[in-house]
Amino acid sequence: MGNRKAVWLLVFALTFTLFGLHPERTSAASVTITNGTDWLDTAGNPIHANSGNILQVGSTYYLYGEHAVGGKFDSVNVYTSTDLKNWTFSNAILTKDSATELASSKIERPKVIYNAYTNQYVLWAHYENGTDYNLGRVAVATSNTPNGKFTYEGSFRPLNYESRDMTVFVDTDGTGYLVTASRKNGGANDTMAVFKMNASYTGIQSFDGWLFENAYREAPAVVKKGNRYYLFTSQAAGWYPNQGAYATATSMTGPWTALTPYGNPSAFGSQIHDIATITGSNTTSYIYMGDRWNPMNLGEHKHIWLPLTLNDSNGTASLEWYTTWNIDAATGAVTPPALVNHAQGRTTTASSTASSSSASNVNDGNYQTSWVASSNSWPAWWQVDFGAPKTITEIDTSWFMYKGSEGYYKYKIEISNDGVNYSTLDRTNNLTYGYTTDAVHFTARYVRINMVNAVLWNNPGNWYTPTLHEVKMLGPATPEATGYSRFSSHNVPDRYIRHANYTARVDANVSPVLDSQFRVVPGLASSMGISLESINFPGYFLKRNTSNKIVLEAYADTSAYKGDATFLSSPGWADSTKVSLQSYSQPGYYIRHYDYVLQLDAINASSNSTVKSDATFGRTNF
Repeated sequence: MGNRKAVWLLVFALTFTLFGLHPERTSAASVTITNGTDWLDTAGNPIHANSGNILQVGSTYYLYGEHAVGGKFDSVNVYTSTDLKNWTFSNAILTKDSATELASSKIERPKVIYNAYTNQYVLWAHYENGTDYNLGRVAVATSNTPNGKFTYEGSFRPLNYESRDMTVFVDTDGTGYLVTASRKNGGANDTMAVFKMNASYTGIQSFDGWLFENAYREAPAVVKKGNRYYLFTSQAAGWYPNQGAYATATSMTGPWTALTPYGNPSAFGSQIHDIATITGSNTTSYIYMGDRWNPMNLGEHKHIWLPLTLNDSNGTASLEWYTTWNIDAATGAVTPPALVNHAQGRTTTASSTASSSSASNVNDGNYQTSWVASSNSWPAWWQVDFGAPKTITEIDTSWFMYKGSEGYYKYKIEISNDGVNYSTLDRTNNLTYGYTTDAVHFTARYVRINMVNAVLWNNPGNWYTPTLHEVKMLGPATPEATGYSRFSSHNVPDRYIRHANYTARVDANVSPVLDSQFRVVPGLASSMGISLESINFPGYFLKRNTSNKIVLEAYADTSAYKGDATFLSSPGWADSTKVSLQSYSQPGYYIRHYDYVLQLDAINASSNSTVKSDATFGRTNF
């Protein structure tokens, strides 16, 4: 008895050290996590680590994940980092050449855990043959180091139960568990199962019970905070996003609470695969790790990492979307972006509203409520009135879903300063299910989401009604500009810079006068410059095109657009009390009018007086 106790004390000590609970930390800095983009390693190559997990050894984090080619297993890869942002490829720890049965197979959702008793790293994964999902097995491999070549131990059904989407979890007492989507009543993935591992974590000791009978849950992930266990899952919806849910318990063997939704109805367009616990010198933070799949092209995988809030007092979990957020791996501190949701609680209207819903459900801060149109006719729209101009840089929309997001919306974002004249940001090319994030840039009072149509991959007809769960419109607390400016030609003073059919000119007697009114905002590419946003086409800026003409064009979230729409204001070439506007992306080139059309021309001190006058403008602010 005494020897056994001593062994387990040693196990606990090693586990605390290896899983990041040791107080000794190396210095790190706050880094920015960006979601929904292509993540690259430190060599500039794509990070191929799908559906894996993070393991901390000392001050180094190991990111594991699977890489498939043509739908078949290629490798389980590991990357290393000290700050959770910059990942260096370390090794392919398991490959299709590691064993005969891996040559044509599927290895999914790989997880690596450490066994402090055997001093081994153990990999578990879902195993199938290369053509279908009929086997329902787990695969196991082991290594003496976290990033060495793993020895393949084989595949099997745990105690002859089917196992598909799975995860593994090591409790604070050293007990290992397998939680997996299984089959109880005849349907694949109809019920989840919990198994206790053997002492070496290479096999199963016992079956510990069923979970969520006939609920068809998959993608399990377990985390423990204090004495409470949280089990997160998704619906079984193939490669389509769906409403995630969690349950809690005070023991891995239950009883577990009923499932409670988290995040929005599509888990922000992702499927959970793990929760990373980051224990820093100041606090412990939890990272929701998800996969964003493109059902029409599974190679277009995106990593989604979000701060996960676990509430100690009532045992609840909450998840919010951030396109970018910061974490300091050394302190454990998480910092969300300093953006305000200007839509929340503001006055709303809609093209029609079903008797059982309200337009205000879309901006009430509750992802589980929704606005529904009064009929299934399309198009339909929903609108918010901020009450005053607000600068918006991101619009996040939670669309209607039926389990697996069978419909994706074709939509337009319509923007107005007066509720009469609207500009349009066209998103009818959208192919994303469940949740969209639009990078925008405008200052305006009204925003309308115009739902043009929805495309149902499994049904050619529209069998549902236009519906929105939640729309968030994010931006800085203070608008960039609330007034406007007009720019008059120095040598033809009655002519003003205006846009006409998206071409920039100088004209007299501008009609409508709104065509010559611009918000002057900090430069899109650099705050040292300025950008000119149209008043009656909010979200459209003056910019250079490839022919060096000045045009009015809808905002695009690219560095090229931002550079071409940014100008450096300086004392006027012909009159220092006025201004000249130098291109940010074409240094030495200035806006001038030639035959009343605006273009960029190279201007310097030796340029003639006419050119200098044509590139000088009087600015009047309103």
